[in-house]
Amino acid sequence: MENIKNLIFDLDNTLYDFSSIWKISNKRVFEYLGYDKLTSYDEFFKRYKRINNELVDKIHSGQLKIIDLRNERLIATLADYNINLTKEECDYYYKKQFEFILEAISPNNKLNTILKKLSKDYKLIILTNGKSYEQRSKLQKLGLEEVFKIYISEEVRISKPKPQAFLNVLESEGIKAEETVMVGDSLFHDIEPAKKLGMKTCLVNRKWHFDDKRKEYNGYKVNNVEIFLEKLL
Repeated sequence: MENIKNLIFDLDNTLYDFSSIWKISNKRVFEYLGYDKLTSYDEFFKRYKRINNELVDKIHSGQLKIIDLRNERLIATLADYNINLTKEECDYYYKKQFEFILEAISPNNKLNTILKKLSKDYKLIILTNGKSYEQRSKLQKLGLEEVFKIYISEEVRISKPKPQAFLNVLESEGIKAEETVMVGDSLFHDIEPAKKLGMKTCLVNRKWHFDDKRKEYNGYKVNNVEIFLEKLL
């Protein structure tokens, strides 16, 4: 890729394998809270995934805000087992799961070395959806908090895939779309909106834990972000 000066990265499932960690942590919190007395985790997760994907369709059509997804899918899933969760109980579920997530995250020394080398020649930026505390804690555990300029949806009050989330980064950093690559694992949240704004893109072809299949994509993609970054070196 010629004339590239800026690299914008998604975080989860792009700079590390979040889906594997999420699956382990979700099973741990399910058992920690005693829900395994109601049903098997596999059966619970089948329902949880089906409901999640139905709610994601509502997000895509504008009927649901992405910030409400986590609680809505948990409440709807456990309602099938005659458990009526409050918002506070949902918050505790995800708070405990996040503790398990942080326990499982560790730095990728090879990737960190590559990124530090690239930071001498490229402006490195994180653009991620999520809660400020959670995303910054993940970056700290990954050893990446000092490498990037960081934009988190809860902090900037706008989330991907809205064009303004990307335009805010371009304008705040004083950079041009045509000199920028968006690197992410989601066609919907990362790749398609960035392309519409004139950025180059790199899809990290890593399956999300809720997806049964990926949309067909013929653009530039890699199975591991290190492959793309090593080429830039």
